[in-house]
Amino acid sequence: MGKARRNRSQASGLDRRSVLKGLATLGAAPALSACGEAGRQLSGPAPQVDADVAVSFIHGVASGDPWDDSVVLWTRITPAEDTDEIPVAWEIARDEAMTDIVGSGVFVTDAGRDYTVKVVATQLEPWTRYWYRFRCGEVVSMLGRTKTAPRAELALDQLRFAFSSCAWYSMGYFNAYRGIAERDDLDVVFTLGDYIYEYGGDELLSTPFALGRYMAPGHEIVSLQDYRTRHALYKTDPDLQAAHAAHPWICTWDDHESTNNSYADGADNHTEGEEGSWTERKRTAMQVYFEWLPVREEYNPNTHPDAFLYRRLQYGDLVEFFVLESRLEGRSVQAENAEEAADPQRYMISPQQEQWLIGGMRESTARWKVVAQQTMMSQLFIAPGVPYGYDAWDGYVAQRNRLFEAFAEIDDVVVITGDIHTSFCNELTVDPRDMAYQPGVSGSVGVEFVCPSISSQGLPLVVVNVLQLYNRHMRQAVGDLEIGHGYVVMTATPQRCEAAYRYMVSVRTPLKLELPGPVWGVNSGEKTLTRS
Repeated sequence: MGKARRNRSQASGLDRRSVLKGLATLGAAPALSACGEAGRQLSGPAPQVDADVAVSFIHGVASGDPWDDSVVLWTRITPAEDTDEIPVAWEIARDEAMTDIVGSGVFVTDAGRDYTVKVVATQLEPWTRYWYRFRCGEVVSMLGRTKTAPRAELALDQLRFAFSSCAWYSMGYFNAYRGIAERDDLDVVFTLGDYIYEYGGDELLSTPFALGRYMAPGHEIVSLQDYRTRHALYKTDPDLQAAHAAHPWICTWDDHESTNNSYADGADNHTEGEEGSWTERKRTAMQVYFEWLPVREEYNPNTHPDAFLYRRLQYGDLVEFFVLESRLEGRSVQAENAEEAADPQRYMISPQQEQWLIGGMRESTARWKVVAQQTMMSQLFIAPGVPYGYDAWDGYVAQRNRLFEAFAEIDDVVVITGDIHTSFCNELTVDPRDMAYQPGVSGSVGVEFVCPSISSQGLPLVVVNVLQLYNRHMRQAVGDLEIGHGYVVMTATPQRCEAAYRYMVSVRTPLKLELPGPVWGVNSGEKTLTRS
């Protein structure tokens, strides 16, 4: 931390930006354009850059959206006082000691982007581990580690990744993130939404169960500064910082990154007028998400009108991920009853995204087609034929059925899901009550693994046990208000794709102990679950 060395050029009357532009013309620094943009990437160490005020890197580092030749690198620099532009140098190397630097550059940030830094390191080797860092003067960030994806044509023997969702800061410690951070066998990590929560400290469930974990700001977040403050709070958590620094992440949002039960044109937890316009609040939430997460800017709907957060990422010939956006792009308002839920003109994802998904899965050259998405795709009945709610896919039945019809004709479909704070292993079928479906035998079109929450309160064990009576497609369910939080590690090989559940002993203390949960999987060429 400490104070960055003052720019020596000021003694001669030159400003920092002029010096960097001059270096750029000599090939000694990247060419700089507007603030918030990176210039030309260098092949060696980054040039020395300085700030006019004391700075620090208190929000960690992160990487994301790995391709076979590039990856996003992220950090935030914090000035001790308001200032103008701050140049931040970045470097990426083949070794942890940062002696074999293969790429570097300078990114100029300012208050307009909340002093966040996001660059795309290019010209990288596929399926390769790298280390990276940021510098400003004598201040250096923590070291991050990342990994590129393999080329699509590579015959891959194994891919291992983790996924998680639902991290409510005041509800408990992020011990599960520490578990993810300490694993050395992961190739990539997914967050499937509810990375932050919008609620204020006066909400009943925001009462800090864990000592000192108070929401900031203390009220529900609505304004630009509110959203920035909440993201900043999360990024100071040491366990989340460690997980980001250890692995590249692929991120998608659910509702709480904006507000509860959001959809394209509104949200259950938004009061039009009193909390401003929904259009502005949605735009603000998306802006801050892209400021604070390692997601490629080309997916940002605010800056690229034709862009969408949903995207495809392929890992050799083994796995292709289809990452969905099911909240702000095309979702219809939630249904109020079963009749509305069956309307074929209701959409969880837009018609364009539906066509993109089905078409992409049909043409995929990968063995496993993994759909990474937010709310439970399987049915969840609380009584015979009575759904738990209408915010998940039970509220968009016709579109789900269209997907299931497509899945039936596609081999090796796996869905990974977050949102419900409880663990489920499900077989996907149009109607689990139809006796043509036989659990573990026939009648399913794919499988679904639902992860536990990082800290958000889940369903009690007694409720989960009752749910299994009405949901025979639910091959495994684990619920517990305390020992029910964690993450899932997926291992894909050409023969099998399986999910190993990991549970934390507690989220109410910073105890970093975890317990192994069940391991379920699906064999290639089959559409039913078996326990490992």
